[in-house]
Amino acid sequence: MSLRKLMVILLIVPSICFASKWDDLWLTKDQQGMNYYNNGDAKKAAQTFENSNWKGASYYKAGDYQKAYQEFKKDSSAKGLYNQGNSLTQLGEYSKAIDAYKQAIEKRPDFEDAKNNLEIAKELEKQQKQQQNSQNNNKDNKDNKDNKDNKDNKDNKDNKDNKDNKDNKDNKDQQEQNEQNEQANKVDQRQKELNNKETNKLLSMIDDDPGGLLKNKFARDYQRMIGDKREN
Repeated sequence: MSLRKLMVILLIVPSICFASKWDDLWLTKDQQGMNYYNNGDAKKAAQTFENSNWKGASYYKAGDYQKAYQEFKKDSSAKGLYNQGNSLTQLGEYSKAIDAYKQAIEKRPDFEDAKNNLEIAKELEKQQKQQQNSQNNNKDNKDNKDNKDNKDNKDNKDNKDNKDNKDNKDNKDQQEQNEQNEQANKVDQRQKELNNKETNKLLSMIDDDPGGLLKNKFARDYQRMIGDKREN
């Protein structure tokens, strides 16, 4: 279940609004953060929460995956490692994400969400390496062209008598090289578009619910908060 789906569940609970000064007087920071989170203000919730897991989940929902990861790092449980893996995957650090998921599964062998996300992270890492190899090949081709140009310039200097013929050859070679570069760029661009499309598709498949972290605790604390207010 995604954090967005979790929001729908939690919003079923009646919300209570207080002025800021009353919030500080009657509610804990985590309860205030809960209110912000339930009302859709994940960024404000992250700034308010004291609990690192809730703070991390709020940063994650707000799209600040680096800060989310820093908070989730404080939890070495299977859920904490799972959340770290999700944050690292969103940051494109697939190798570290894979390690985090593996550690989560070691701690909890029946952690199906972690197993699912592990396979997605592996596929994303594979695509990343393929794209890097493609970029390296293009760089090698450019380096070869530069070396050839340098050699042609040297030959030009050493063979002034054949300048006209050499210029014609260089022009032809340059034209052929330009055509090859243009074709290579088109292929590279198409590959990048395909890679980006596939990457976004895989990222959308990441199950990013913090292992049930928020669902039960938020609901329980929210109900306790309501009960306390009624007693007062």
